[in-house]
Amino acid sequence: MLSRTTRPGDPAESSRRTRASDAPRAPAVVDATEARAMSMLLRLLLAVAGYQLLLLLWEGPAASTLAQVLGVAGMLTCLVSLELLRRRRLHLSAMAFVVLNLVLTSVAYGYWGLRAQMHGQLLQLLPVLLAGALLGRRALWLATAWLGALLALGAWQDAAAGFYLPSRVELVLRDLTLSGFGTVVVAFVLDQSLSALRHNLRIAQRRGADLARKRDALQLEMQEKERSREQLVHALKIENVGRLASGVAHDFNHLLALIMGYAGKGRRSDDPAELKAALQGVESAARRAGAVTRRLLDFSRQDVARPQLLDAAPTIATMEPMLRQLFDARTVFELDTGRVQCQIHFDPAQLELVLLSLAANAQQAMPDGGTFRLALCCPEPGNELRIEVSDSGHGMSEEVRQRCMEPFFTTKPSGQGTGLGLAVAGNLVAAADGRIEVDSAPGEGTRFHLYLPARPLPAGPVPAAGGGEALPC
Repeated sequence: MLSRTTRPGDPAESSRRTRASDAPRAPAVVDATEARAMSMLLRLLLAVAGYQLLLLLWEGPAASTLAQVLGVAGMLTCLVSLELLRRRRLHLSAMAFVVLNLVLTSVAYGYWGLRAQMHGQLLQLLPVLLAGALLGRRALWLATAWLGALLALGAWQDAAAGFYLPSRVELVLRDLTLSGFGTVVVAFVLDQSLSALRHNLRIAQRRGADLARKRDALQLEMQEKERSREQLVHALKIENVGRLASGVAHDFNHLLALIMGYAGKGRRSDDPAELKAALQGVESAARRAGAVTRRLLDFSRQDVARPQLLDAAPTIATMEPMLRQLFDARTVFELDTGRVQCQIHFDPAQLELVLLSLAANAQQAMPDGGTFRLALCCPEPGNELRIEVSDSGHGMSEEVRQRCMEPFFTTKPSGQGTGLGLAVAGNLVAAADGRIEVDSAPGEGTRFHLYLPARPLPAGPVPAAGGGEALPC
């Protein structure tokens, strides 16, 4: 009966403790594996304590004094381990459980012998071995050695009680062999199982570390790619700003001439009303000049992309003055918004950049003038916007058409083109889940078709540029 009082340790407890000793942890934070081990140990300690209490109540006064003492000591062992576990001292709780149960088991085997413990031996030895395994291989085999010594002590007690009679000794040796072999087999299985688990855990940790390193490398690569993309976009903006410079200078000359005219008029007049009108004209012209420079600076600034919902027709209509700057008087500029009633999700500055790149290519394809057309279409059910950019220039051969969207591909002489304009435009459109199609032939001009995801305007939309109903595509 005393054997039943000596319910030793829990596997979960030792396991959790092993993990806690392998890796540092914050005082208030418990690892998920450790938390599971604590939960397992808690349930085992409660089960063992309940078992001991039931034995004491069941046997009552019929149990010997030593059996009652060992039963109470077994319950106290569980309570001590529970208190240590409550304080999150997992390793100490498991160690106390194993050591105290081994001591109680030693008393039982030394007093009653091996045969008296055979019926409850599994309940005595297995928890001790499990707890020892969770504390580590060394603890497991030390507990196994201690249990082996206890089996030998119990066998000697049985042999001595039978006055070392041959028949009695033979029976004792058989009990010792069976118990010892079973204990070693259980210890070996636990040792190999936990070794395999630890090995698999190390492999998983190595793979996790490798995945973390690859993830970090991939994030760095993506960040670098994004930085390179932003730099390319900015470089293309600067290139297009250079193309716009001549048109801006032309506008500025007009505005300066206007300012000089108002200034001369005010200087020649003594009428306060005419002088005030001249100053108002100067102020108005200066305000227009400031708007031109501010728009140019805003366009060339290197900002992070900020996509937003844009009403397609009015947004593109406001870009007409800037696009016109690229063409001289020999080129007919046509803009047809089609009064489309749809929204697109795009960065306004990047949309300007895309259209400027296509317009710049059209301008270079028509050195002697021609027709440039920009038209919008949003066919039913309004989930896609088509922007057609066409020119009447010299066109492209099939080979050039197939390669025109490749980065750094250009047909211009060295020093006159980077080959990035169409490539960056295609990249920006693709980033918005759109696509670009090119239709061209030598002598027949070029047509770029941009397809962007769209959505209908919400109820009660602001009328598209030009007012009226949307025109069919």
